[in-house]
Amino acid sequence: MGASRSARQQEIAAVARALELGYRLLDTAEMYADGGAERVLGSALKGFGAARREELCIVSKVLPSNASRRGTIRACEASLERLGCEYLDLYLLHWRGSYPFAETLAGFEELLQRGLIRYFGVSNLDVGELALWLDAEHQLTAPATLQCNQLYYCCAARAIEFALLPWQRARGIRTMAYSPLGQGSLTQHPLLQRIGQERGVTAAQIALAWAVREPDVVAIPKSIDPQRLEENLRSADLQLSAAELAQIDQAFAPPRSKQPLETT
Repeated sequence: MGASRSARQQEIAAVARALELGYRLLDTAEMYADGGAERVLGSALKGFGAARREELCIVSKVLPSNASRRGTIRACEASLERLGCEYLDLYLLHWRGSYPFAETLAGFEELLQRGLIRYFGVSNLDVGELALWLDAEHQLTAPATLQCNQLYYCCAARAIEFALLPWQRARGIRTMAYSPLGQGSLTQHPLLQRIGQERGVTAAQIALAWAVREPDVVAIPKSIDPQRLEENLRSADLQLSAAELAQIDQAFAPPRSKQPLETT
């Protein structure tokens, strides 16, 4: 969101409607539309009310090119100004860049101490990179630890199930799945459509229910269509049967050997 001036009011209205429906997790980043997405969210949040801020979980991300200690702090301050918020619930490193993890962690620690963020995490990191991150935390004797890794994950892209997801689970690191609808392709998949028709829901709802079938995975679909906003939210209450999961496994086979982590 935030890339088109002509779509701005529609996007603000969509976020406001999502909040009315009960959405409470909002994901954005300084990269999205060069801060434009944060401004859209900020405009929508004005109508939600500062007194209800504690109901929300607002997530943003620092670009790797800004992820030095001072750069991380400046980037967060700029994101907060665009959002019109006093703090972020979760602040992520968008992907690994040239700055050592210790630099970014030092920035995160200062932000925690100042109350500008509540928790921190990462995005698009593989097992080796996560291990380096945790090593940096240990060396800095950081009082906090990363909470999640935001990754490309859907039933058509299951590479993280081979090593990354089990590694994270063993260490209590949650997964936030972006593009859980396969960038839209899964909404037209014949099997998901058939299962959806049998259940009286859409293929998109089946794909989202699959993505969040485990309690430590959160999905973040994007839509500004009012009907799809409602459908996406209802998918959180949809439980797939063992038979349905087996059909999806057969159509979208999990990896049998190590595959590269998606980083786009």
